[in-house]
Amino acid sequence: MMLRQSLLYLPAQIIGPVMQLVAMVVWTHLVSEHTLGVITLVIATHELLQVAFLAWWSQFALRFFGRFSNADDAGRFYRTENVVLLSSTIVQSVAVIAILLVVVAPDATRTLIIATVAYVASRTLSLYVSERARVAQQIGLYSVQQIFGPTVGFLAGWVLIELIAPAPEWVLAGFAIAQLLAVLLVLPFLNCGFSLRPFDRDIFRHALHYGMPLVIGGALSWIGLNAPRFIVNDLMGVAAAGLFAVGYGLGQRAAAVAAMLVTAAAYPLAVKRMEEDGSAAAMRQLADNGALLLAVLIPSVVGLFMLRYDITQLLIAEPFRATTLAILPLSVLAGGIRSARAHFCDQVFLLHSQTRLAMLVMAVDAAAAVGLGIVGTLLWGLVGAAAASVGAGTLAAMVSFAMGLMKFRLQIPWLHLLRIVLAAGAMAAALFLLPQARHIAVLLGYIAFGAAIYLAVLGVLYGPRLLRAISRRTNLSAAE
Repeated sequence: MMLRQSLLYLPAQIIGPVMQLVAMVVWTHLVSEHTLGVITLVIATHELLQVAFLAWWSQFALRFFGRFSNADDAGRFYRTENVVLLSSTIVQSVAVIAILLVVVAPDATRTLIIATVAYVASRTLSLYVSERARVAQQIGLYSVQQIFGPTVGFLAGWVLIELIAPAPEWVLAGFAIAQLLAVLLVLPFLNCGFSLRPFDRDIFRHALHYGMPLVIGGALSWIGLNAPRFIVNDLMGVAAAGLFAVGYGLGQRAAAVAAMLVTAAAYPLAVKRMEEDGSAAAMRQLADNGALLLAVLIPSVVGLFMLRYDITQLLIAEPFRATTLAILPLSVLAGGIRSARAHFCDQVFLLHSQTRLAMLVMAVDAAAAVGLGIVGTLLWGLVGAAAASVGAGTLAAMVSFAMGLMKFRLQIPWLHLLRIVLAAGAMAAALFLLPQARHIAVLLGYIAFGAAIYLAVLGVLYGPRLLRAISRRTNLSAAE
């Protein structure tokens, strides 16, 4: 079931995030360090605003929407949803103007301000619409939302840069146009309402009770992830933030892309097990989810580390190469650790409605990221900032793992993990023997070769298990 759902979600989980990676690479060839710094800081700022002002409701909808199935309850939910969404969009738009003018770009032009607001408002709507489609398991609508915005937005921004100027406002405007079009395409097919009254206070209070710790925790998680960007900006300047953004962003995004290959389908299945069969069944499903997550995440991180030099030399513009090469291994490791924690260990707290514990884990991450980030940047510059992210992510993951294991009997798929590590090790050894790639086609061949080695070794290690499963099914079919 989980594998089938993951395959159905696969196009959306690959194409959209990969286009974000492509955009980061292309921008290094099109814009200056200063411009790239502004773009990445605006995007990071919106991620914080989204967490603070809407993620609490999105998590509530993902966890409890199934309880509002009849017409009356659905109507109550839709009206409350509309009020929350409208209010959140307005508040985020006002807040991003203040942050833009005070922190990111005090000299921002009117065009940049308008483009930033348009990006934030359209991105807010796009993210929520995709989550609602995911809640209802409307995979086609989810896929349109996830693919159209990043892909068309990147292309539109590129065209605007070429036609007008290589300035941050045109990159943001391209994304805003595409994100708004994506919402307009999907909305008619999504189950929703268009009324604001009467507002249901009971639903709102339930959502706040469940989601407010996630607001605080999400903000802390954002600090853990993005503190290095703003620390670098404050201590070394926006141009340094632009240099840092490439290696840091590529590593974090690559790990997130790998995790997203399976996470869209995985968590709803654990929720279903929790609602229908209780905690023990949910923990078994979560362990299966974790095994599949690690099977994708670990080889992705290892492969990117082994091919870091080839990737940097072939894809990144020369002014960004040295910094990217130094930062990329650390950032992909930090991203891998955080993805494993967020999509495996932390989910045990969400399933048991213990969101305050999730908030505690994120507080550890945030505090460590700020403290270690300042020290690391002052002592070792951009590399120190990236290393601090690894340290903070590791500490938070250890805390999450310990609490999940002791309090909720979190099941760790140790045997699966051993097989995955052995297969990833074989892949790393094979890639180490290859000469440096001199062309993108050769690099793609190396990636395919590494994936083939990994899958082959994994197939050998899982061979006896698969044969037993096939034998059991054959025996059952014969008995029937």
